[in-house]
Amino acid sequence: MFVVFLDSQEVHSPIGVHEFERKSGVKLLISVRVKLRMAADSDHISRTLDYTQLVDIVESEARKERHLLETLASDIAAALQKESPKGIENIHIRIEKPQIPHEGYNAKACGVEYTCDCQQ
Repeated sequence: MFVVFLDSQEVHSPIGVHEFERKSGVKLLISVRVKLRMAADSDHISRTLDYTQLVDIVESEARKERHLLETLASDIAAALQKESPKGIENIHIRIEKPQIPHEGYNAKACGVEYTCDCQQ
């Protein structure tokens, strides 16, 4: 079993509960871990997930306007399952929002984590 991952991909996304967040966009850091059922003796890209494909899916989904990070995480997982090779066992997504419009906010980030077990 292997895990292909993307760590803290920075994107600018039209996402947020507040209209001004969707209008101007916000910075997000997106991390994805994809657990694959793959034989270790295979040396062909068709048996794994290409990193560039992973980045492209994250970037494409992040460009769509949404209200919730939860929806974005779920949509990234669905796109990965649709576009990726068979053999995905599990997808874990972490979306960090470094800045939120709230007085007194001084955390490094807030956000969501989403895990889905895949039936491929």
